Amino acid sequence: MKRSKGAQNKQKAALIVVGLAVFIDMLIYGLVVPILPRYADSLGATQTEIGFLFSNYAIALFIATPVFGLLTDRIGRKTPLLWGLIGLIASTLMFAIAHTLWLLVLARALQGIAAAMTWTAGLALLADQYPSEERGKAMGLALSGQAAGTLLGPTIGGWLYQWGSYQLPFYFAISLAVIDAVLRLILLHDIPEAKNEKYISPFSFMKNKDLLLVIGVVIIGASIPSVLEPTLPLHLQHNFSANPGLIGLLFAIPTLAYGLATPFIGQFSSKIGYKNGILLGLLMVSIALPLTALPEILSFQAIILAVLGVSMGMVLAPCLPQLADISQRSGIHSYGITFALYNTAYSIGLMIGPILSSTLTDLMNIKLSYLIIGIIVFIYMFVLASALRKAKNSYLP
Repeated sequence: MKRSKGAQNKQKAALIVVGLAVFIDMLIYGLVVPILPRYADSLGATQTEIGFLFSNYAIALFIATPVFGLLTDRIGRKTPLLWGLIGLIASTLMFAIAHTLWLLVLARALQGIAAAMTWTAGLALLADQYPSEERGKAMGLALSGQAAGTLLGPTIGGWLYQWGSYQLPFYFAISLAVIDAVLRLILLHDIPEAKNEKYISPFSFMKNKDLLLVIGVVIIGASIPSVLEPTLPLHLQHNFSANPGLIGLLFAIPTLAYGLATPFIGQFSSKIGYKNGILLGLLMVSIALPLTALPEILSFQAIILAVLGVSMGMVLAPCLPQLADISQRSGIHSYGITFALYNTAYSIGLMIGPILSSTLTDLMNIKLSYLIIGIIVFIYMFVLASALRKAKNSYLP
């Protein structure tokens, strides 16, 4: 069915708002990576305290997401999107002026709360505006903003820190966020508000086995990059005598591959079915992750990391429209709660990944660690495929 020009313009406006919101959010998330450890150390923080400072984002995201999922369904998408931006500006300003560790911790927590608002309301807005057959492409494009922000954040943060001072990267980020605020106010003006006045408990979704299976996929997809963060840098240092600059470039490869691939993955998974796209992504990850610890030649290492990046996109990109479809076909249409569950699952993956990979690497070695995690992913793929075959009245296409 052909939509009017006005409806198409509203879709494009929603996509620009969400894509830019996700980009700015992840840019500022990554901005602190090369800056915060050194600054926190100068304030007398221990390594454990610095670790807590970084994990505080995921903890706050985990706690705040269900609250804003419910709120987004009750009051609409626009207001939480604006609240999220205000929270992000406030947290960034707190980073800039912080002179104690606990103010940094508070800023990091507020950053996670702001992300809960932005991601939950933003993804729900896209689900409102795009029909099922177009959601994969739209959400894939939005996720490109996530990859671009993740890729550029640490580079810009480190460069501005070297060029100016500790505060300069944060003031730069605040200026970008203010520009984003103006654009959000303009672009969101003509987009109709979607609300669900009826209270729906998040626990009602727990009865939907299809949704729970996809939530499991999200946890796996989110955990894979966090598996690499505490373990791969030391492996690269020992294996290739890689300095921090080279390690940073190698880590940029899967992010870049993820960002470039997700728009095409979204469109491709729409054609083959989100279920098949997810299964293919899990298979690719189960193979690519163990291979990441094997190369003895730097060029092979770069190629495997690129394949892993595409694999992560193949896992996560189909999950977003799939969750929207499950909500729609169940007759609930509570996209706020639906994507709150996505964010919650994502934060769980961010918490599980580093613990699992670090523990297994300490007990064995990095090769066996990645192999075991790859086997876990492979087993889950079979569990998912088996469950989908047996489901009689599945919501999955």
